Amino acid sequence: MHKKLEQWMGQLGGLLHDNPIKTIIVVILLLAFPISHVPQIKMDTSTEGFMHDDDPVLITYNEFREQFGRDERIGFAIKSDNIFTLEFLTTLKELHKEIENRVPYLEDVTSLYNVRNTRGEGDKLITDDLLEPFPTTQAEVDAIKQRALESNFYRNLLINQKGDMTSILIETDAYSHKGKTETNELDALTDGFEEETTSSTPKEFLTDKENAQIVSTVLEIADKYRKKGLEIYVAGSPTVNHALKQQMKSDMQKFMRITFILILIFLFIIFRRLSAVFYPLIVIILSLLTTVGTMAWLGVAFKLPTQIVPSLLLAVSIGATVHVLSVFFDRFNNTGDRREAIVYTLGHSGLAIAMTSVTTAIGIASFSGSEVAPISDLGKFASLGVMVSLVMTLTLLPALLSITKLKAKPTKVSHRLDGVMKKLATIPVNHTKKVLLGSLALVTISIIAATQIKLSHNPLTWFQPDNTNRIATEVIDQKMNGSVTIEVVLDTGKENGWIDPTKLEKLNSYSNELEQYVDEFTHIGKVVSLATIVKETNQALHANDSNHYTIPKEQNLVSQELLLFENSGSDDLEDVVDSQFSKARVTIKLPWNDTIEARKVLEHIKAKTAQTFNDEKVEVTGMVPLLTNTFSNAIHSSVVSYFIAFVAISFMMMLILGSVRIGLLSMIPNLAPIIVGLLLMYVVKIPLDMFTLLIGSIAIGLAVDDTIHFTHNFRRYYLQSGDSAKAIEQTFLTTGKAMVITTIVLSLGFFAYLAAYMISVQNFGLLTASVIIFALLSDLLLAPALMIVAAKRGWIK
Repeated sequence: MHKKLEQWMGQLGGLLHDNPIKTIIVVILLLAFPISHVPQIKMDTSTEGFMHDDDPVLITYNEFREQFGRDERIGFAIKSDNIFTLEFLTTLKELHKEIENRVPYLEDVTSLYNVRNTRGEGDKLITDDLLEPFPTTQAEVDAIKQRALESNFYRNLLINQKGDMTSILIETDAYSHKGKTETNELDALTDGFEEETTSSTPKEFLTDKENAQIVSTVLEIADKYRKKGLEIYVAGSPTVNHALKQQMKSDMQKFMRITFILILIFLFIIFRRLSAVFYPLIVIILSLLTTVGTMAWLGVAFKLPTQIVPSLLLAVSIGATVHVLSVFFDRFNNTGDRREAIVYTLGHSGLAIAMTSVTTAIGIASFSGSEVAPISDLGKFASLGVMVSLVMTLTLLPALLSITKLKAKPTKVSHRLDGVMKKLATIPVNHTKKVLLGSLALVTISIIAATQIKLSHNPLTWFQPDNTNRIATEVIDQKMNGSVTIEVVLDTGKENGWIDPTKLEKLNSYSNELEQYVDEFTHIGKVVSLATIVKETNQALHANDSNHYTIPKEQNLVSQELLLFENSGSDDLEDVVDSQFSKARVTIKLPWNDTIEARKVLEHIKAKTAQTFNDEKVEVTGMVPLLTNTFSNAIHSSVVSYFIAFVAISFMMMLILGSVRIGLLSMIPNLAPIIVGLLLMYVVKIPLDMFTLLIGSIAIGLAVDDTIHFTHNFRRYYLQSGDSAKAIEQTFLTTGKAMVITTIVLSLGFFAYLAAYMISVQNFGLLTASVIIFALLSDLLLAPALMIVAAKRGWIK
């Protein structure tokens, strides 16, 4: 069967040589449609973008946003020892108004300038702005300072305990403004009098592009006021995600270009032909554009995990094209007959290339069932790209070689490489036991080390320690006790359920207890809820006596106080309770932390909430739960996906090699590079995060490719000669050379990533390049040693 398939591949080579122009035209026509959609591709770095639309955690989060708006705030903090001076407050007022006027898609801006100032004057409840009327003397400012520092509500929200940092909280719309038009005064007056219309189309939440506009404007304003002498820090998940997207995009694009250049240079050094340099590049670019275009056509955004798709396709495409070029030019340089060389190349390596690509695609496709949306996208579209690359390698590349003017010219590099490969071929033959025992020892040590690798998902640590976003977040976390939130929604299921003083007292005790929480990783810095407003109002209506900063005992009194608060002009109630007083929102502020380390506080909040509110429907949501859920799903899904990939690839190896024993045996050199890669992670202290979790998919692609090429050709040569040593040498001189060239080219390209700015990109480059080298060593040492053992036992037939 193998011989027939190889004959057919050789016949395909002859057909392509005889009809190159037709082949090129057909390929162009087939790829034109998906490639035309490339400009429509979108980027999405949002946390919710990691989840499928039907994920219960995302559904809960979206319901929260529909009710209470966007929970992701931008914290604009100013550090100064002179906050409570006329000069500073005047600048704060100016800054506040500029943010209100310039930042798009705003929902609310809160600072000391306009924060509610709840107080009683006689029998009246006043809830005006803190700086209303604006102070004109230092004595008035001192009175404001005393009020601000004594306020439980302001503390760690708008002013820190020491009084040397104040913040401006910027809240944006939850929904996108795409398609909306500006309203004029007449529209505003008639708004609400038109007939109601219903739409079955769900509203789209704020887009990545709109978030970028918001953050860019905020950062421009920050830079403007820094020049005026203010010490400003900007933090919050919107700014961190924006910076992450910009820097990751910049690094990946920059180093993909550098990788391409290094690959081009090395291919030229090896082959000394422009065709051998640019034709692989054409295959890679067309495969990548087709994949990205298909994503755009289907409305799938590019997300952080899917940014490794170009690197994966680069690795697989280079491997396949170099095998074709290496065998082709070796043959052509000896015979000078282009048609015969193409027929020989596809007959010799075409089937192995097809089998490696199909096996790689199946392995990567195992990720398509992931619970994490972008990892699922990676499985679907990277496997598609691998198949597109295969088609390009077996059709377009031979067609291009057919129309290119070529002269036979053996290179010195090729001769030198032949000598090196002959020497390498003797190592597994002469030292079979040492290779096997050494490999076993290394893999065993690696497995032990792998158990010590730290699990982590903390995008903030992907930035360099001196990055402004990282510094700003760390400073705000330290000074203001947090920059991210966990949101709790408590649903009584009935109207006016939260007018009940018993429930409010439970809510108050719950909030106070949470604020005392501290563990070895983090702490809770602030809790804001309906209880805060009720206590403020009760204190104000009792002559501003702090002894009455409590929940009233009677329901009628609670109802009256909340009615007075609503009628006082403040709209702050809508931030903490729904209009029916049936659902209450509790906002828990805490420092930005590693997702793994945040699990403890999250579990504490869930347990405490369930214990306290056993009569209410409880939902815990927000950024921290979303991140925790995402990484937990990523770990679980990746374990399942790697297992499926292992089973699928094992089955394919058995099928390809025609033997269950040889198929299973060949999986050892496939897995060894990934396992040794874990040892490297332990040695250089790289955590297992969302990025490093996916490097195995590239490792699978390359290790499988090399192993199939080696075992397929070894089996062929061994059946011809019956001599395992001779078969290994012949395999090294044909397929082995292509494997070495591919490894050198790709490892150099990925090692270039070490010069990137983002730590995550540096880690990606180091691990990927190292695993590529490990895969080569595994297939030049371990795989031949295993084949020698298999040959001695008569397993190769």
